[in-house]
Amino acid sequence: DELARLTGVLERARAGEARAVLVAGDAGVGKTRTLDEVAGLAAAAGTTVLTGHCVDLGDVGLPYLPFTEILGVLAADQRFAAVLAGHPVADRLLGGGPDDGTDAAPSRLRLFEGVAALLTDLADVAPLLLVLEDLHWADQSSRDLLRFLLGRGVLQRPAGGAPGHRLALFASYRADDLHRRHPLRPLLAELVRLPGVERLELRPLPDADVARLVRSLRERRLPDSTVRRIVERAEGNAFYAEELVAATDAPAGGVPSGLADVLLIRFEQLSETAQQVLRTAAVAGRRVGHDLLRDAVGLPEEELESALREAVERQLLVSGEGGTYSFRHALAREAVYADLLPGERARLHGAFARLLAGPDRRSDSAAERAHHYRESHDLPEALAA
Repeated sequence: DELARLTGVLERARAGEARAVLVAGDAGVGKTRTLDEVAGLAAAAGTTVLTGHCVDLGDVGLPYLPFTEILGVLAADQRFAAVLAGHPVADRLLGGGPDDGTDAAPSRLRLFEGVAALLTDLADVAPLLLVLEDLHWADQSSRDLLRFLLGRGVLQRPAGGAPGHRLALFASYRADDLHRRHPLRPLLAELVRLPGVERLELRPLPDADVARLVRSLRERRLPDSTVRRIVERAEGNAFYAEELVAATDAPAGGVPSGLADVLLIRFEQLSETAQQVLRTAAVAGRRVGHDLLRDAVGLPEEELESALREAVERQLLVSGEGGTYSFRHALAREAVYADLLPGERARLHGAFARLLAGPDRRSDSAAERAHHYRESHDLPEALAA
């Protein structure tokens, strides 16, 4: 159980064994919910909880943003005034000093050492839990400071057999955002090798837990058939389930508009060729064979492979056995499909219908051919199939 594992880390930290946990999971799977719950338990037990958030600011990030947020909370709380007064690094990060994240190495080292010293002094006053949210959006300076804190700073045991620091650090990130060239990937690979750092991956919720969540979100009891359909479509993702529940009273079917916007963000970051391939794959269904997709999309093999590699690296598609590709989440396919223009949708369905009716694919499902013919508005062929 993820919550039990995190609370166990907190117990060890309160006993003087500083630890860090890198919490991974897809968007909406429940990382923030889990961290909020464990932070509440920590605060109730007398632990000081400080949270900093990383923000997606594109290529131009704000240096040390999650750490300046944490220091801002400390500066506004009189309980920590005496500790902060002994650490001028707080003023530097809050705008009172010259460091902007690009100073020379000796200055950055003093800054990093100052932050580590401040955090360990705070942990001497009371057990300390640092929570860093959305690490996949962290800028370079924040990643560097985190590397120092975990590699040479707060997790190190004091010399001479003195008790360790009563400190834990939990950092969350979206696993589905980490494409192969994402700058966070090498840092994570480095951090998990440290003795005081572990990785916790939040898996999709079991169907029974999603069903309980769905029923708890409505005072009025939802029909069992509606609950089953939401559980099936959410595929263990708590956020998706919440959005689908919120849309149960809406007259239109399909993916709720707010959820579709979220699902299409990563799709719209793809190249135009990769988007074309995914639109075609969405018409095929949840899963499509490589050869059938190649014939339907009409791209040269090298261009198709490049587009597919891009979609797989961006974690929109996953490759399967038998040369097939499928959408990582069914709702992503629904969102891409719903975004097609009516004529585009009919044209692609017609292309699949004709390919499936070819002599080399006649053994394929007649129901699948009929579906594509019907969606391409060719009713006579749909009936014949």
